Amino acid sequence: MQYFPHREQLLSRLERIRASGRLGQPLLLTGPEGVGKEATVLEFARRMACVAPQTCTPAAPCESCAKALTFQHPDILWIGPAPASFDDDDARALFEAKQRDPFHRPPFVSTANVGIGDSDHPGPMTVRYLIRFLQQHAFQAAQRVAIVTDSQRLNTAAANAFLKTLEEPPEDGVIILTATGTEGMLPTILSRCQEIRVQPWPMDELTALLCDLQGVDEATATAAAAVAAGNARKAVALLQDISPVVRKVAIAWAQWILEGRRGQAAILADEMHRGVPPHILGADEAAVWKAYGKKGAAGGRSARSGEGSAPGSAAVRRDLAIQLCEWLVLLYSEVMKCLELGAGWSPRVPEARQFVQAAAQSRGTDGVLRDMELIEASRGDIDRNLNIGLLLAVLSEGLIDHAETDRTGQQGA
Repeated sequence: MQYFPHREQLLSRLERIRASGRLGQPLLLTGPEGVGKEATVLEFARRMACVAPQTCTPAAPCESCAKALTFQHPDILWIGPAPASFDDDDARALFEAKQRDPFHRPPFVSTANVGIGDSDHPGPMTVRYLIRFLQQHAFQAAQRVAIVTDSQRLNTAAANAFLKTLEEPPEDGVIILTATGTEGMLPTILSRCQEIRVQPWPMDELTALLCDLQGVDEATATAAAAVAAGNARKAVALLQDISPVVRKVAIAWAQWILEGRRGQAAILADEMHRGVPPHILGADEAAVWKAYGKKGAAGGRSARSGEGSAPGSAAVRRDLAIQLCEWLVLLYSEVMKCLELGAGWSPRVPEARQFVQAAAQSRGTDGVLRDMELIEASRGDIDRNLNIGLLLAVLSEGLIDHAETDRTGQQGA
C-alpha cells in the first residue's frame, strides 16, 4: 500500500493551522471533484497520528501509520455518502478498494446521502456513528480525527444532529469536512467551519503524479493531465484501457449529432441501454468493452448491493453512459474554445479535430452552451438510475434539434 497522493502546499497550510492551535474549530475543504481534498485530509490525519515522525517512511511506516493507511487506526474515522443498508462488511470492502486505488469512488456516492443513522445501532457511515466516535477519548494518538467527505450530501436530519458537535467539538477531537461546493449546505454548519478552498491540480504537479502513481511516460501523463483540467480522478480514468474506446464512441456520436443522423444516434442509445458494445467498434475494441464489464466498472458495487459487475449490468451500463456524456461535454467545450480562439485553437483531443472545426463553423456560442447544459442534466439523470436508453435517445434528439436550429439561423442570416 502506497501513501495517498496529496497536495504539499495544502498540507503545509493545514500544519500551520494545527501549529497555531486553531484545529478546535472544524475545517471545511471545498473544491471541484478530483482536486485531492480527501487524499490530503487522510494524509494530514495520518501525520497527526504518527508516533515516530523522525523515522517513519513510506517504505517502513510506523505501526500507527500502517493502521492509518489501511483505515484501521482507532483514532481516525472516515465517513461519506452511503446507502441506508450500508453495514460493517460493506465498509470493509470499501476500505479495501480504497487501499488498492486511492481514486476509488463507489457509484452510489452520486446518489446516496450522509445519513443520521439509527439511534441504537448507527451504521458505520453515519453521523451518529461519528458522534459516538468523537465522544470517546483518543486511544493511541493525541487526538481523534473525524473526516466527513462529500459533506454537501449530509441530509437534513444528519446535518441538524451534527450541529452541536460542530459547535463544541471535544477537546481531543478534530473534525474535517470536504465538499465539492457549499450550495445546499446549512448556513449554521458553514458558520461553524473554517473554509479552505482547494484549486484544481496544476498541470505540472498532475503530470508528475500520474507518472508516479500510474507508471506512464511523461508524454502520456501530460496528455491525460491536459484533458482532465486539474481533476486527478478523471486523469487516472483517462489512462484506463476503456477510455480511448469510449472516446471513439463519443466522437462518432458527436459527429452524428452534427450531421443530424438520428438513426445512428438512436442505435447507440439502444446499445448502451442493452449493455452491448457499440456497433462502430472493431473486434479488439469490442473485446475491451466486454472485458471492462467483466471486471466491473471502477467503483462498481458488490454483489451484496444488488448490482453486479457482469457485462451489461446496471452499474457498468450507467458508468459507461456517464463516461460517454463526460467525453461529449469535453468535445463541446473544445468547440467553444475553437469558436473563441479561431486560428489560435489547439486541440486537446487531436482525433476530434475534424468534428470540432466543422461544429465551430456551423454552431453559435449560445447553442453550444445550451448543449452542454443539456448533456450535464442527462448525466445527472443517469446518475440517479433513470432509464439510460431513453435518456440518451432524448439527449441525442435535443442536441440534433439545437444543431439544426443553429444551421438554419446561419443560413437565414
